[in-house]
Amino acid sequence: MIVYIARRLLLAISVLFATIVLTFGLFFTGPAKDGVAYQICGTKCTNQKVHDINHSLGLDKPVVEQFGTYVKGLVAGRDITNDGQVTGHCDAPCLGWSYVQSQSVTDQVKQVMPVTFAIVFGGMFIYIPLGLLLGVVCGRNRGSPLDRFLVGASQLISATPYYAIALLLNLYLIFTWKVLPATGYTPLTESPGTWFKGFIAIWVIFGLFASMTYVRYVRAFMINTLSSDFVRTARSKGISERTVVWRHALRATIAPYLTLIGVEVALQLSGSIFTEQVFNVRGIGRLGLDAISTNDLPVIAGTVLVGATFIVLGNLLVDLLYVAVDPTVKLT
Repeated sequence: MIVYIARRLLLAISVLFATIVLTFGLFFTGPAKDGVAYQICGTKCTNQKVHDINHSLGLDKPVVEQFGTYVKGLVAGRDITNDGQVTGHCDAPCLGWSYVQSQSVTDQVKQVMPVTFAIVFGGMFIYIPLGLLLGVVCGRNRGSPLDRFLVGASQLISATPYYAIALLLNLYLIFTWKVLPATGYTPLTESPGTWFKGFIAIWVIFGLFASMTYVRYVRAFMINTLSSDFVRTARSKGISERTVVWRHALRATIAPYLTLIGVEVALQLSGSIFTEQVFNVRGIGRLGLDAISTNDLPVIAGTVLVGATFIVLGNLLVDLLYVAVDPTVKLT
């Protein structure tokens, strides 16, 4: 088990390092290396002015040296200098410095991350059990009117863009019918009740939509599991159908379901742009979107690296949980 975990950790670290190299190469070398200078003096900046700005910020140093400074900032933090004078400090893990906001990217990410965490993990409490329950019911009652209705509804909802459904439900359930409270973000430390109330509608709408995307997957897993030899053996021993379905077949179904959930949660943490935009809350997705509109390359690069980290950690967690849920998986 220890060897298995060590291998997975080494693989995760190697993927993260490759992501850091690619992110640095994409945003801070080649045609993008002058992006910070153009942020400061505008698109009409002369070549000499661009050169002067890059020299003052140390952006004209060899690529290897700049990369070493970038990696050092991720591990130990670094000072931000201009013409040799320290103008700011970026604590570890330093994701870069926004010259547009005059603030470290790490601080900006910390400010918005609680919103993204609240959206994703709050919605999980709705769509994970609901998607699993509906999928098991469909698989257990294959071909029934209930199965056809749920599968048809899931196909229709999944085929519709999320932002369209979220916008319609937002308008009707919150503003027109006032079934759900208005959305908004209040720090949890200031008022837990207001914080919870501001996310109720987001969790319900996001959770309902996300659960529909898993119904057909769980249904297919359940149908395949119910035709397995171990299920037929359990039935032949006289075990009740409820026990066969909910204790034996469900455990085998949860393993692949966890894989889907783990990857999806990691993607959601990297930026729930549509959810944040529709419900007017600012998380990591809105931070990245705003950075694109202002050409703030350090912030864009920082959000890319944060998103990649979540995806790698999500896959690592799925690998470990898969072994715990499915004992047939070998530790290799």
